[in-house]
Amino acid sequence: MARAFRVERAIGNNVLLTIDVQTEKEYVIFGKGLGFSLKAGQTIDRTDNRIEKRFRLDDSEQMKKYHTYLEEIDPTIIDMTERIADYIKQKTGVEVNPKLYFTLPSHIQFAVYRLHNGMDIVNPFLNETKQSFPLEFEIAAKLAEWISEQFHVGIPEEEIGFLSFHVYSGIHNVPVGQLIKQVDQH
Repeated sequence: MARAFRVERAIGNNVLLTIDVQTEKEYVIFGKGLGFSLKAGQTIDRTDNRIEKRFRLDDSEQMKKYHTYLEEIDPTIIDMTERIADYIKQKTGVEVNPKLYFTLPSHIQFAVYRLHNGMDIVNPFLNETKQSFPLEFEIAAKLAEWISEQFHVGIPEEEIGFLSFHVYSGIHNVPVGQLIKQVDQH
């Protein structure tokens, strides 16, 4: 039997949660329009040229968290994350680290919640972030525009600074927490 992925669920327009039919390991696969063209129960050959990248969480605890996470995240935010990943690649020529697809949506969802509920966003690292990561800040500002348009909420510059950390992390494969520590030490 050819190696294939069985679709468990479409996560967004371009993202599928799948199972390798031979190994029974779970994969998240990315490719333009896969979420439109494939539905739960269908299969896709592992060598299908529509698959741009795949990501496997080896830790079963992480995969459980990811399943729970998918239930809680607004699908619009997942689509927005795909869009910003494409934008990052366009601006930098770099494929983003797949972990961006996990960390950024939860950050966006919580930021939108805070802003809709009038909670202040305070970023003590804003000036350092703008100086240290100007390209990432520019990309994050574009993402902030999209968030603002989609959710009808103003995105303060402080939040753009936090989004910059996620952009940097996605490009350079540095965890956001580690990045904040680096900026804090300067």
